[in-house]
Amino acid sequence: MGAEAVRPAGVPIGRFRLQQAVPSLPALVAFAPVVGLAAAQGGYFPTSWGWASVPLLWAVAIALIIRSEVRLNTYERVFVAALAAFAGWIALSAVWSPALGQSVLETERVLVYLAAVSAALVLSRARLARQLLGGLLAAISLISVFSLLTRLAPDRIGVYEPEAVYRLSQPIGYWNGLELFAAIGALVAFGFAARARTTPARAVCAGLLVLLLPTIYFTFGRAGWIALGAGVVAAVVVDCRRLQLLAALLVVGPIPAVAVFMATRETGLTHEGTPLEQAARDGHRFALLLAVLVLANATLASGFAYAERRIEVGVWGRRLFAVVLGLVLVATASVAFSRYGDPVTLAKKGYTTFKALPPPRRESDLNQRLLNFSGNGRAALWGLAWEDAERHPVLGAGAGTYERYFLAHQPADISLVRDAHSLYVETLTELGPVGLTLLIALLLTPLAALLRARRHPLAPAAAGGYVAYLVHTGVDWDWELPAVTLAGLLCGVSILLFGRRWRAPRRLSLPTRVVTASLAVAAAAFATMALVGNSALSRSVAARERGEPASAAANARRARTLLPWSPKPWAALGRAQAAAGLLSHARQSFRRAISMDRGDWQLWYELAGVSTGPARRRALQHAVALFPRSGLLASGRASRNRRP
Repeated sequence: MGAEAVRPAGVPIGRFRLQQAVPSLPALVAFAPVVGLAAAQGGYFPTSWGWASVPLLWAVAIALIIRSEVRLNTYERVFVAALAAFAGWIALSAVWSPALGQSVLETERVLVYLAAVSAALVLSRARLARQLLGGLLAAISLISVFSLLTRLAPDRIGVYEPEAVYRLSQPIGYWNGLELFAAIGALVAFGFAARARTTPARAVCAGLLVLLLPTIYFTFGRAGWIALGAGVVAAVVVDCRRLQLLAALLVVGPIPAVAVFMATRETGLTHEGTPLEQAARDGHRFALLLAVLVLANATLASGFAYAERRIEVGVWGRRLFAVVLGLVLVATASVAFSRYGDPVTLAKKGYTTFKALPPPRRESDLNQRLLNFSGNGRAALWGLAWEDAERHPVLGAGAGTYERYFLAHQPADISLVRDAHSLYVETLTELGPVGLTLLIALLLTPLAALLRARRHPLAPAAAGGYVAYLVHTGVDWDWELPAVTLAGLLCGVSILLFGRRWRAPRRLSLPTRVVTASLAVAAAAFATMALVGNSALSRSVAARERGEPASAAANARRARTLLPWSPKPWAALGRAQAAAGLLSHARQSFRRAISMDRGDWQLWYELAGVSTGPARRRALQHAVALFPRSGLLASGRASRNRRP
């Protein structure tokens, strides 16, 4: 079938709109990558990045080529340009980074964000902006409901591990990432429950709130609730109709709060070490309660929508409502200050508690964790990051290098980490002032666009989700979970798109479209090569674990061809050769990997494992110098003493 067969009559081929062929394209752009990445452990591992970035980059290139008009307003251009510049600076840092392979991996990850943001802006129109936010809500809801079911029906769905940390994390794989993911979804769902065009849509989104808040609760994280609160405040502050939004919150908010309270009473769902039978019994009972509460909240939302259409609230009614809310807020603050101290005292107590390490938990009740405001060593992690930044004050140490500095200077009371647990601090450490400036310019652009976009009914919800991400990523490693970061960035993109209603975007010139499309194709080619190479590397690991060293070596060699900048294929080849008993070949492979990255302690340790005599001792000494608290040298001596 040719283009003429699907083109509406009277519309020239050159002006045919892609959305006319695929009306829900913006929703698909948000839904598909977020669901796919979230289901693949949040997109943490490199093997998942190419599957998201390559189709999106090709979609951008094709749209720029076949569409006669591509329009972006000033804020959208700044947002894309800042993200592209940030990605370019990450890639450029590989020049001075001591870990070239790791810096390139950071570049591969940021391409996912650049591809998704570019595709959402290029393929969306102002009238379809709400579809993008709806697609995002659908993705978050699907993943969150599945995650909740792993707790409520552990005998049928999920990953019941009584010896593991009993905090909801799957399928994203990290409880704090899941809590932010669900919090963003809750804020967007609340926006639709208050402002959706149809009553059924409002009812469905109000019902989703009853499921999303318990999902946040069962992660037993604290930062997620803080981010959720910050998002609600942001939504109310920026909204032009904040009294209506507050009224909606009073209608659809209490029942989800009741659901969370009832969850705290379920022993089998809140205590570590719970037997499977009790966990399943309590989960099934709580699931039935949630079903009732979902229907109740949906009914309330429907009634609120019905009342809005038929009851006209006058000026005096709105003023009275505002006065009552103000009095309630003042009374609540007064009670809190009289009991816990004035704001300055509370700030000092909070700062002291945050810096302190958490006390040892003697009880299995995870509800106790919610009452502890310790930062779990984050202050020490940020202090190390600041020390590293002082050593590299101009360019930074290089993307992906924080772990190296941490291992070399690990405090005695802090467990192993790979990230600084703050996007802003880690960016300063790894990319220097230039990188941090680009990041701040990128993240502030949607907030600046709110001055215009705030008049859109759903803009407050998007602003709430975006602010929640900005707050949470300041205290955790959300950037390393593409599904979570995409949820936040797409809220920002929605804000930009909502602003198009009040000021028409300018058309991109033909040279700009051609150059941008060419760059998208080049980026897609790089991402494809990285995808195939990372997949081969993953197959090598799997084959070695299955006891197939020949297949592991073949896949490692394939990865070596596709990832010439990375020492990982050489290391994988060395492991496969060691498993096959080819120790001399394994030593050569590990030495080649070390020649590409002399700062990886694990490569030195694995070289020691296939070496003997003085060579083994020197390799162990290198490993210990890079990771002093590892105890590798002591273990090496013990192993030699056990030899006959």
